[in-house]
Amino acid sequence: MKTPTVLVQAAVLSLLTTTSLQAHAWTRNLTFEEGTVGAKAQSSSGQDFDDACGGCYITDEQVLSGNKAAKLTVTGGATAFGEWGGIVNHPEDLRKGDEIWFSVNTYFPPGFNYDSTGQGGHLKFLRVLALKSSGANSGFNDWYMNPEASAVPHKFIYEGQQEWFEFGDPSDEVQRGKWEHYEMYIKFDNVPVDQGGTAMVRVWKNGRLLREITGSRTLNEATNYSPRSHLFTYWNGGAPKTQHMYVDNIVVTSDTPSNRDQYGNPMVGAAGSGGGAGDSRPEAPQLNVE
Repeated sequence: MKTPTVLVQAAVLSLLTTTSLQAHAWTRNLTFEEGTVGAKAQSSSGQDFDDACGGCYITDEQVLSGNKAAKLTVTGGATAFGEWGGIVNHPEDLRKGDEIWFSVNTYFPPGFNYDSTGQGGHLKFLRVLALKSSGANSGFNDWYMNPEASAVPHKFIYEGQQEWFEFGDPSDEVQRGKWEHYEMYIKFDNVPVDQGGTAMVRVWKNGRLLREITGSRTLNEATNYSPRSHLFTYWNGGAPKTQHMYVDNIVVTSDTPSNRDQYGNPMVGAAGSGGGAGDSRPEAPQLNVE
């Protein structure tokens, strides 16, 4: 039987090991301000996408703040990896116990068709990748958009668990012709809150908490890590037509934001919102309902 001293030493060593694996806080802020209008919105400046954005360009056609934004295009019929959306690399890998906030402002023009009719029938939107310690894919933490006029407009899945969590009212589907703000928070763990762990996901639209998900893993194994986040990057079933939309002020951060939602939860919030509270007081979120 181990003595109390040995047990304490083991506990301290375990704590130090876990702490040493966690990343230092960092922030990526994609403002698209440095590039030339018409140039591809991919560079090493840190203000643009890092990869997989062959169809994204610096633009001044629609801008939320500053002078420029990114115009994202997709070709009709294409699943479009490498063309549609883009990848944001994490300055440091995120591991069990770490957190991430993924915030994006979107403008879908009138007539934009975001329906996905194949490979599950929903559009990949905000995506945070998890890898095994070997570097093999362990699944994405995925926010999907359901087809227009669905009873529930959004859903989440961690591909390592393969369990869906739906959220949002019909009014929370994409509103065309205006800037909107979406944000996803992830606490990384291979054990969900509901099972005694810390894995959790929160999702907001325009500052309104749509759901707090406590029943999903966000890592498949304790040794998994997250090296990057994706905005779109793959259109399930192929895009219905050639079209474009706009994004601006994308924030991906592991540093706890200073803004808070109505319930006191940290969030990045929309640009210029003073905390992301949106234009109206949030309704009660959908919590722990399956």
